[in-house]
Amino acid sequence: MRERQNSEKEHIPVLKNRIPKPGGWLMSLLTLGYGGDKLLKLEFLSEYYFYYGLFKFESKIYIFNPRLVRHAINKLEKGAEHYLENSPLKNTLLGSSQKYPETRRAIASLFRKTSIEERAAIMMGDIQEMCEKFRGEPNGVVNVTKWSFLMALDIVGHVLLELDFHALGKKQEEMIRAMAVLHKCYALGEITSDSEEFREANTKFDDITHVVLEEALNIDDDTMQRKRLVKSLHDACGFNEAKDNMKLFLLAGTETTASTIPVALYLLVKYPRLQDELRKEAEELLESVMADPTKLLPKIESFLSEVLRLYPIAPFISRQIYEPVTLGDIHLDQHADVIIFTWGIHRSTHLWDRARDFLPFRFLNNSKTSGNMYIPFGAGSRVCIGQHLAWLELRLALAMMLYQFKFEHAHETPELRFVVDWVHAVIHPDKDLLFRVVSTQNETIKL
Repeated sequence: MRERQNSEKEHIPVLKNRIPKPGGWLMSLLTLGYGGDKLLKLEFLSEYYFYYGLFKFESKIYIFNPRLVRHAINKLEKGAEHYLENSPLKNTLLGSSQKYPETRRAIASLFRKTSIEERAAIMMGDIQEMCEKFRGEPNGVVNVTKWSFLMALDIVGHVLLELDFHALGKKQEEMIRAMAVLHKCYALGEITSDSEEFREANTKFDDITHVVLEEALNIDDDTMQRKRLVKSLHDACGFNEAKDNMKLFLLAGTETTASTIPVALYLLVKYPRLQDELRKEAEELLESVMADPTKLLPKIESFLSEVLRLYPIAPFISRQIYEPVTLGDIHLDQHADVIIFTWGIHRSTHLWDRARDFLPFRFLNNSKTSGNMYIPFGAGSRVCIGQHLAWLELRLALAMMLYQFKFEHAHETPELRFVVDWVHAVIHPDKDLLFRVVSTQNETIKL
């Protein structure tokens, strides 16, 4: 059956060169079934229109056919400038196709897997500091969303910028408040980008990153073993663009961790036997992984891969068409917005067995990728530059946390629901996730 589906999906039917889109009756049914939840509507439409490989919704073209996805990711422009107009990330790697290749080349070596793994010991120090904060929480109830965000901010400082933010020590209150207001605007939709609160936070965030960059550039490079990220950025694109890209690293570098770790723990609390099984692996392998971060944690890594399949932190990838182009069998006019719908691809019953089920060991004996069916960090030449940092951070953090703690449901634990930042293509739990934490009997981790 899977072979037949794979054969069928290579041919994309044409409706007289028209892209299918839901009519009034279908839109009414979607509203009746899903209310205002746009993400669930799009997920349904991905299944409904799977045979066509794409559909149109709210003036955007959503694609999920693997062949179209490969073409769109690698050939179409990022084109984010128009929808990032009021975003602090407009003039960054995220927003500009023209500036992207040169800037990425300048810093690519610093994001290589081997380069990131060389910084693993520093990363583990920040993870362990977070774990110590867990022990100090009253009543044993821990806001994992908050602490994982602060840990990720310190890791960005240490690993990417080689600066001490001391976020876990509550030394970055102004930066954190500004970032929280941006989240309040883009993800929660509680304020608009033309509000005074947003403008003040955006200005404050700009001022803070200006000072941070100046501080970083004043460090004597003669004491460093390699050229630092901030220096490479500054040399490649100048002070202002380097500052803007620092904002990207601060925001994007914390989002994956601060969203994925709480979701992962929510699932482990829901499935306590699975939590015990992963803890057993951490107890058996953590010491060797801490000595050599290239060593595998097979079950933990399979579990995290499944978390990122079912709940991809980046639920879609945006592309822009500036001139007429043919995608598969469909001719598209210029100025079209194209969305590679990762969320729909990852949950498609046509591409995955038991697609909507959470199967923690789905990837245990299988490759993560099959064409472009698994793209939590994008794909091709424009894959997320921070993927190796995010992956190492997630696997080390989860292993170290499970080794030291048992996580349980607390009265304060909310239901898992999501909000989408449609501007920056990021998904978050709609509330901070809190859990009861109980220390294990394992020996204290020594770094």
